[in-house]
Amino acid sequence: MSAVRKVSRIAGCVGLAWCAWVFASATSAAEEPAKTPKLWAADEMRWEEDKRLPGVKSVLLWGDPQTGEHGMLRKFPAGFAPPLHTHPSVERLVVISGTVLVGYAGSTDKRLGPGSYSEIPANTAHSAKCASGAECVFALMSSGRFEIRPVPEK
Repeated sequence: MSAVRKVSRIAGCVGLAWCAWVFASATSAAEEPAKTPKLWAADEMRWEEDKRLPGVKSVLLWGDPQTGEHGMLRKFPAGFAPPLHTHPSVERLVVISGTVLVGYAGSTDKRLGPGSYSEIPANTAHSAKCASGAECVFALMSSGRFEIRPVPEK
């Protein structure tokens, strides 16, 4: 795939993620509107290593994951799978590239490719794995603080 097509695809998926966020969440009265535009080309994104999940990288798009509503891009290495876990707030994601396998109690894993959407309610035990073969990039939006709470094994 050419670099131009790849950047266009990523930009389109980020746009789709933003639209999904707007339609799927209620307006937050506490959120202050942006004062200046943010326009980042894909090569301008500053990926940061996740301190809790080795190999995982993120780009914060808006908000503050330590305190409340936010959106970020996440990148999982091929084959990466955090342990079964919950989050204290709803977790919404749109897959940009790769294939993410998502499952929750009582379900079988669902394969989500580019353009696919997932919404996991707060405190719902679930799994998410990047399929082998290629890294996974997805937009993650949450209505509140971002925290990964591992579910104890039985």
